[in-house]
Parts: sequence; C-alpha cells; structure tokens
Amino acid sequence: MALLTGFILVALLGIAHHFGILCVHRCVPRLKQQTHRAVLTAFLGLLVLHTLEIIAWAGAYAVMLKGEWFGTLGGTYTGSWDDLVYFSGMNFVTLGFTQLKTDGSIRMISMMQSLGGFMILTWSATFIYSIWQDAVKKRRQE
Repeated sequence: MALLTGFILVALLGIAHHFGILCVHRCVPRLKQQTHRAVLTAFLGLLVLHTLEIIAWAGAYAVMLKGEWFGTLGGTYTGSWDDLVYFSGMNFVTLGFTQLKTDGSIRMISMMQSLGGFMILTWSATFIYSIWQDAVKKRRQE
C-alpha cells in the first residue's frame, strides 16, 4: 500500500511539475529581448516551483503521520511543520539522509519521493540548459 501511495504521489508530482514548467516557460522573456534575464527567470521560477513541491510533500507527510497510517518519524522529529518541510526537502534533493528516522512503511514513500525528486531535478536542469543553450545560440547569431 505504501509503495502504491508513493507511486501516486510521484505521478502527481510529475503532472504538477509539467504544468509548473509550462508556467515558468511563459514567464521567460523572449530571447530577442533579454538573454540573461531568460536564464535567470527560468532559474528563479524553478526555485519557486521546487519549493512548492517540497511543501506539498510535507503536507502529504503531515496527513499520513496524523493518522499513523504508514508509520512515524523519530530521531530528532518534534512534530513541527519545519521538521516536515526539512524531511521532505532532504528526501527531494538527496537520498533522504536526515537526522529524522522513519519507522514503518513511510520509508517506502520517502524512498519514492527521493526517486521523484531526482527525476524532477534532472528535468528542471535540462529545462534550464535548453534555455541557456538557446540564449547562447542567439548571442552567437548577433
């Protein structure tokens, strides 16, 4: 059940990220006008998007932990929102190495978040690179 829950959450993450990238892309200035601003806008837009994704996962953990459906967090976990955002962020950007310990099948969900985070981060890196590459090509043509 936990693996399925993690799979569904990662699928929802991918869908949300797709539409988030579309929004960021719309905010990126046309390359004819500002090449540096295009790259920086994409970077800052993705920073906001990733932060929102981490917060959304923290919310999902809060719901799961409230009912103790999938286990608990231990170690230095105090039950605070900051701890949930930290746990979510560390899972999102690394392989989940934190001072917070998982107990129960929530481990599978946090593992799936690490997988989803890796996929999303590489997707975003490719997106920024493509904008940067277009900017460099535009500069060379001028």
